[in-house]
Amino acid sequence: MAQNGRLPATSLADIPGGQLRKDAAASWLRLRQRVGNERGLWICPTSRRTAYRPFADQTYFWNLYQSGKGALAARPGTSNHGWGLAVDLPTPAMQAAVRKFGPEYGWGIRGASLGSDAPSEAWHALYHPDHDRHRGEPAKPKKHPRNYLTGAEKAARDTLVKERRVAKRNGGWGKVDPSHLKRASKAKSYLARQLEQIRKAGDQSKLNRRERAAYIKELIG
Repeated sequence: MAQNGRLPATSLADIPGGQLRKDAAASWLRLRQRVGNERGLWICPTSRRTAYRPFADQTYFWNLYQSGKGALAARPGTSNHGWGLAVDLPTPAMQAAVRKFGPEYGWGIRGASLGSDAPSEAWHALYHPDHDRHRGEPAKPKKHPRNYLTGAEKAARDTLVKERRVAKRNGGWGKVDPSHLKRASKAKSYLARQLEQIRKAGDQSKLNRRERAAYIKELIG
């Protein structure tokens, strides 16, 4: 019998940024596609540890919580992360998207019509299979908006995302070498100029201008 945090690999499926139980993963991909289609936003876990969470990682977060140095964590072996049914979302925009679209796909989160098992955590979403109105439907792959960008725009995007992650991981721009902020600012400025050029072009139907503009706006927003 499968145990919390010790699910066999055959019970899990990949999602961008982590893993979930197979039925939850299929639902998550359908929800992700819906959000991407309608908002140009691609929901994902905060990290690989915040989707399916093996027992060892549950123990790590529990010990951190018990020491007073970490956020609230479930006792190892009791977390819905350990069943591959929960995802923690990194941004308020992603949380809002799951509040709006999630219940239709069986995903509950604080503030939505379908709740989660952690009402004190705005970022924690839980899958309820019995409420998934799209269960069993295939998730059609969709082109990631990065792929609409030109080569130079992709390079700037990747630099900006990379440097932001470095800053976030280390506690902010003030905690890292100034060169990181310099590279991020240069990439952001380039993308802002590109967005202005796209808007001036007028016809949004050519060269993926609509998709490029929407994604660049999100990146530099």
